[in-house]
Amino acid sequence: MRKFIIIIPVVFLLFFQPLYPQPLDSTYIIGDFKITKITDGDTFKFEGLDRSTRLLGVDTEETFKDTYAQQKSFELSLIWPEEYYRLQSESKTYFPIKPESPFGFETWQWTKDFVEDVISVRLEKEDTLRLIDSYGRYLSYVILKFEDSEVNYNIECVRQGYSPYYNKYGNSKRFHKEFLEAQEYARDNKLGIWNSETKCYPDYEKRIFWWNKRAEQIKEYEKQYANSENSFNLMNDGEYDRLKNFVDKNVLVFVNITEINTDKNPSIIRTNIRRGVDFDIVFFDNYRKILDEYDTEMLKEFFLFASGKLSTYRDRYQIIVENPNQIWTVIEIK
Repeated sequence: MRKFIIIIPVVFLLFFQPLYPQPLDSTYIIGDFKITKITDGDTFKFEGLDRSTRLLGVDTEETFKDTYAQQKSFELSLIWPEEYYRLQSESKTYFPIKPESPFGFETWQWTKDFVEDVISVRLEKEDTLRLIDSYGRYLSYVILKFEDSEVNYNIECVRQGYSPYYNKYGNSKRFHKEFLEAQEYARDNKLGIWNSETKCYPDYEKRIFWWNKRAEQIKEYEKQYANSENSFNLMNDGEYDRLKNFVDKNVLVFVNITEINTDKNPSIIRTNIRRGVDFDIVFFDNYRKILDEYDTEMLKEFFLFASGKLSTYRDRYQIIVENPNQIWTVIEIK
């Protein structure tokens, strides 16, 4: 079995610079909207949009949202962080979990207060490649327009310590430098999650290391394969639909693993494209040993490269693996 060993990285010191929205470029504009609901610190709803909006570059903590949310959060704070460690142990995964936390409720309240005097909101996208995630939510930056100023909420959320810089699905193409500077400002000033007294998740160094490794995988795909016609980043809009022209041809796919099922023949690595639409990487029994070389609990938390002949089964695209060189991760986690 291939071993994965995690080392927590050294923190790099950056100097904070004032954070301002980038000059307006119509290429990135989704539109101006009115906030109708703050679901939590990283998910909003807007008037005129048919789905929720998941904010890019941030990942705030989960919170109770019912009538008794404040009371539940207070009671949880009395047994925190021991309760977190108990839940982490029960999860039987090395990777950090995301339960409700006392700080999740605090973040939710801060967000609602922060946007209270907003006149309007401009939503901006990262690029033209991906606007909707696999849960059907818009992905965007939220530019808050006050009476005399504009604020990039995503960056400000990190700068105030309510979220780390979240690059689990890749570094920000537009605001990477600003996010890093905002995070270092929050660290240096011991704000929010960077204050040892905060009732937040206690393992942000581990989270950031994990996300950075995934970001490295995306950078490698973009560097080596993004310009190849028969290569597909299946997280990007339209890439799954483009596969129809490559059936029975050799392709390379870059996937975010949704599940790994080894209980039946064949074993399957599956990625969810959108609701009801999946892509499978298939291992029949004769080739199951290829998958057995991996620690699947570790593997499923990272991206995967797979190559081979594209085929279909029950209206689902798939690649059948018969050679160990058909799957790889490009990174060494040690």
